[in-house]
Amino acid sequence: MTRPRVGLVLSGGGARGAYEVGVLSVLAPLLESRGERPEVLVGTSAGAINAVLLAAHADLPFPAAVEAVATMWRTTRYEDVLGPLISPAELRRVLLYGLELIGLPGASVPSLLDASPQARTLREVVDFDRLARNVSSRRVATVAVVATAYHSGRSVVFQHGGPAPPNDEVRAIDYVPTRIGEAHVLASAAIPVLFPAVEVSRPARAAGWYGDGGTRLNTPLKPALALGADRLVVIGLNAITGRGRDGGRARPDIFAGAAQMLQSGLADQLANDVATLVTVNRLLDGRATNGPYRHIPYMFVAPQGVDSVGRLAVEIHARHFSGVGGLLRCRDLNLLGRVLDVGRNPQRGELLSYLLFAREFFDAMIERGRADARRWLDGTPDGDPWRCDDLPDAAPATRRSRT
Repeated sequence: MTRPRVGLVLSGGGARGAYEVGVLSVLAPLLESRGERPEVLVGTSAGAINAVLLAAHADLPFPAAVEAVATMWRTTRYEDVLGPLISPAELRRVLLYGLELIGLPGASVPSLLDASPQARTLREVVDFDRLARNVSSRRVATVAVVATAYHSGRSVVFQHGGPAPPNDEVRAIDYVPTRIGEAHVLASAAIPVLFPAVEVSRPARAAGWYGDGGTRLNTPLKPALALGADRLVVIGLNAITGRGRDGGRARPDIFAGAAQMLQSGLADQLANDVATLVTVNRLLDGRATNGPYRHIPYMFVAPQGVDSVGRLAVEIHARHFSGVGGLLRCRDLNLLGRVLDVGRNPQRGELLSYLLFAREFFDAMIERGRADARRWLDGTPDGDPWRCDDLPDAAPATRRSRT
């Protein structure tokens, strides 16, 4: 009997990405002991960075590979990802923005933030040659990152290893076999407006300008299945259940609107994908699965509470990066908090959480990921971590799994 192939699906979410290694630090020893180490690694944005790091360390035991990724997060600082908010380059950016507003020919602003340090950091932390060797030696079957093509608006899955699935015209997903490199990962993580678009030159047939894959496909469940996964470990960075706390009766501002767009574009899409997976499993219950659909056992871990991560970000910022002490510790994070006025409402904290590149926030997110992973395992009293039916909150009495 062929052993089921496990896929790992990692969502995008900027600085929230540390949460994923917290989840995996709990799940990795269990998966390793069961002989179910993920072989298909698919990620978007921050999830793409985690995916390529795991693939580059696939020659280590799974728990050790996860710890290597955790070390990367714990040693990353704001200046390793973004340039200073106040600098000659930023002043030039502001000037160009003003000229573009008045319609001066040739004036163009590539982004609001300087993300050039991220490229340098990625080169330092990811050994792409080692990743390629691990794919060639089949320590990992496929590693893939998702970006959005500016020229077509379609999701493009750059995959290293394994046969390429046919393009998905219904979902506007293209599959492009290539050797994964720096440009593909940076493109997947290029948050529109905040980060500049990234030019990808290879393979030639997919050359062009790309942005964050999360704009269309933040949690790439479908690509993981198309790339050969029979079971899925899905880690989200946005809550899909529960309500946020009442933000009061004040008129929502531009920041509240931006946070709402993120919630609807990221969390709602994830909720729909998970619900579809569960629905298909339920429809196939007790039936033959010779057609295009099959039972997909899954694990799913995501933050609890719609605005819980935003509130955590506000708490961390207030404790470590506000006031004079925060100004001395990190001027840019202090200024970012002032610009967003993060204490005003939870929505502003949600925005801050995507850019809070600080050890204190990473540590807190890792611990939260560990707690949520343990909650998932505690919800499977029969000892089987895989589910085919509803999420525990949706149907606590139903706990069957299919193989």
